[in-house]
Amino acid sequence: MIAEILLKIRHFYFSLRGIHFHPESVISGVPIRSFRLVGKYSNIYLGKNAEIRSGCYLIARDKIIIGENSTLAYGTTILTTADPNGPYNALAVLYPYKKAPVVIGDNVWIGANVTILPGVTIGDYVVVAAGAVVTKDVPSGVLVAGVPAIVKKRFNK
Repeated sequence: MIAEILLKIRHFYFSLRGIHFHPESVISGVPIRSFRLVGKYSNIYLGKNAEIRSGCYLIARDKIIIGENSTLAYGTTILTTADPNGPYNALAVLYPYKKAPVVIGDNVWIGANVTILPGVTIGDYVVVAAGAVVTKDVPSGVLVAGVPAIVKKRFNK
């Protein structure tokens, strides 16, 4: 009974800070503090049994949605913004500011030290190999690897 009340208080506290997660989500080794896990005004949504391992870095100036039963392994970085350091940098002409959500489907395994760039949608039943840089959408039922990540294998349904 007391545990249920504390859980509801916890969810309310985090929802005020833009952190939304299913009650059965697992955050392993990651302290859930707004100044450590996410920035101010962020929007992170975790599905049932979603898991974020330690050392993950989530920049959530736009939505980050992590589906049910999906895991972010150690050191995963998810970016919802890209900017070559402001309008005075000469590269800003070639690479303008970008802000877009990242969506990770259900039953996805993101390997260690993966980087996911703004605007990427990863389908269901996907494995992203360790060290990959995901720059484009990933279809369901595949394994991707590399820099940039490309489809290496399709899974039979």
